[in-house]
Amino acid sequence: MNYDNTELNFLEKDVLRSFGDAEGKKIYARASKLYSELVVTTDYKNSPTLQRQLTRLIYPVIAYYKTLLAFGYKVPNALGLVRTETEKAARESGEVLAAQMRPIFPYRAFKRNIKNFIEYKFPSGGWTSGDLKTRGRITFRIRQCLYYSITEKFGCPELCEVFCDYERTAFAGLGPKILCEREGELATGCDSCNFCFKKGK
Repeated sequence: MNYDNTELNFLEKDVLRSFGDAEGKKIYARASKLYSELVVTTDYKNSPTLQRQLTRLIYPVIAYYKTLLAFGYKVPNALGLVRTETEKAARESGEVLAAQMRPIFPYRAFKRNIKNFIEYKFPSGGWTSGDLKTRGRITFRIRQCLYYSITEKFGCPELCEVFCDYERTAFAGLGPKILCEREGELATGCDSCNFCFKKGK
């Protein structure tokens, strides 16, 4: 199993370009093997949404990061390399959101469907959300975060902020009609991730 059907579908080309054919092929092969092991040994709790998040983004990122560490790259260097690939994926995700935000798409429609949006982005199988308020601005809290729990589980909590940055970049695709702000994150020591969506231009 390789990265072709993940959000890091460009990883093989990037790795070969960055590390050269010899080492690049070894790194990509090991990352793909680890990714496959994670995919086939996980209980997805009968949640297609949870499975999609783990197999398309989270596991590919973790497998690449763990592989870089195994090849002797120090944490700061490995994080930087992973962040570069994740930001690329986030920009592509943001472009998909932007394409969905047609000129006539009203903020009120987004507000009306916010519960579906939250369940799609933060499915209950791995996330716990609450305190949803939709008067004026849309605000809610994430008290249990899949990014946080899964990076803790695999001994790489430093990756959590990489995923936070991914969401920040991807949600920028909702603009300029819908703006997303976040105050406080579990990854930085807060007791929840606090999201706010508000009407833009």
